[in-house]
Amino acid sequence: MPGSGQKTGLTKRTPANDLRQAPEGVELETKVSPSQDRARNTFESILSVTGDLLSEVGFERLSTNMICKRAGLTPPALYRYFPNKYAILHELGRRLMEAQDQAVFEWLQEGGIDTQSFEASTKSILRIQRHVNEITKSFPGGAWVVRVMRVIPVLKEVRLESRDLVSDKILEDLRTKLPDVPEDRLAMATKLTIELMFSATEMAIETPEQEDEITQEVSFLVASYHWRLKNDS
Repeated sequence: MPGSGQKTGLTKRTPANDLRQAPEGVELETKVSPSQDRARNTFESILSVTGDLLSEVGFERLSTNMICKRAGLTPPALYRYFPNKYAILHELGRRLMEAQDQAVFEWLQEGGIDTQSFEASTKSILRIQRHVNEITKSFPGGAWVVRVMRVIPVLKEVRLESRDLVSDKILEDLRTKLPDVPEDRLAMATKLTIELMFSATEMAIETPEQEDEITQEVSFLVASYHWRLKNDS
């Protein structure tokens, strides 16, 4: 699992155009939802091995044959659950986004945006940004999972669904706290800040030596934006 300062498979960047070559219409859904322990263990092993291999070899070199060899499976055994490597990445991306989303929802429930000063707002956003960074770094292949969701068209939808879900939750809170700010402005603000924070997590993971600086800067920017909304209401 990649951690701060560890190799993530992103040191030598793969050109974005190479990553975008995923075929349109590729099947992304799992074929079987495992119900028994042995099947669930196989399913989880495929995901874990894929995450580890992503960290080691990157996306372009990753293949289902490589996954089978590392997991000790035959190709038919893997294809019983996943039709291709994109479907495995789709499931990894879904799980990573769910973990990030849950962290944000808990932060909101704890009063994450209900702050009384700019300094408190900055500290609160810094706390959730660091938490999301840690979730991503500890997730198997998290650095690559984040990147492929951004650049591979067939996987982007996972990230966009997460963004919209989190945006809706934050928007609910903002509506009650900033009733005088127009709805469309609040909606735009939430999506812009979520995209900014997502990008900052990606930057922090790709340049771990600058993670603290990146995280503090994005927290300051987001807090400034939110505080301006409060002052304009």
